[in-house]
Amino acid sequence: MKLSRVKISQLKIPEVRVTAYYDDESAKLLKDSLAAMGTINPVVVIQDGEELIVVDGKNRVVEARERGDTDIDCVIRPGDATTALLQNLVLNKVRGRTKASEMVAVIGSLTQDHGLSSDEIGEKTGLSRDYIEKLQKIALASPFVQQSLDEELIGVGQAYEISRLPYATMQEELIAKAQVFKWPVSEVRDQVNAVLEAIEDIKAHPRPPAAGIEREPRIYTCEGCKQEADPRYLRPVMLCPDCFGKVWRLAKASAEGEGEPKQFGSLPVLSEPTETPGGDTS
Repeated sequence: MKLSRVKISQLKIPEVRVTAYYDDESAKLLKDSLAAMGTINPVVVIQDGEELIVVDGKNRVVEARERGDTDIDCVIRPGDATTALLQNLVLNKVRGRTKASEMVAVIGSLTQDHGLSSDEIGEKTGLSRDYIEKLQKIALASPFVQQSLDEELIGVGQAYEISRLPYATMQEELIAKAQVFKWPVSEVRDQVNAVLEAIEDIKAHPRPPAAGIEREPRIYTCEGCKQEADPRYLRPVMLCPDCFGKVWRLAKASAEGEGEPKQFGSLPVLSEPTETPGGDTS
């Protein structure tokens, strides 16, 4: 571990990370103190090869950059991407208020991308195994669950219970109900248990397949001659409303015995329509 003056442009702030959040008053105090005294607490950085990954001090780095500073004091420790995530998780969690959704993202990355078990994460962070495993489960839930957690519409307890449901549509429906009825964690848990029990009951007692219904074969007839015809040989005729009315009048005249119908181009003679959109059938 060493203290160094580092160019801000060299620092990398990873997308997946936990950040301490400040209310408006605390944020103003931080900004004013940094403007008056500069950065007192050095930024904690992990050096992974040529990369300098910020694990603690994102707000200080951003503020210094916006102020126009080019360098900042950093405590540099050797490590890798896994070490960076673990230290980011610990240092920001103990510092103050953090977003649970960011904790979920970091735990999910440690589990899925870096292959750490809940016990390994617990040993390196001091977080309880139960809490870690809840976050691991939420990390596999519907993106809507994680979005609702990020927007603080639901808490970690509710998000965990909802993530136990096997399908995203079920999870999203239950989130909507939980928000409408203001369900506490216990009620959400009861709702999830009821759904899971119903699923298991269906698996254990599947419904017999529905009996086949015999239907008489459908008979197709020509609209011109009214004779039965093979549907493969029937043809639709595309007509505008005016032409349809003319063809229908020819067909009606033939049906009433007024002699042989006059031909209208190569169009067949049709029977009376039930409705002629936009055309004259009188």
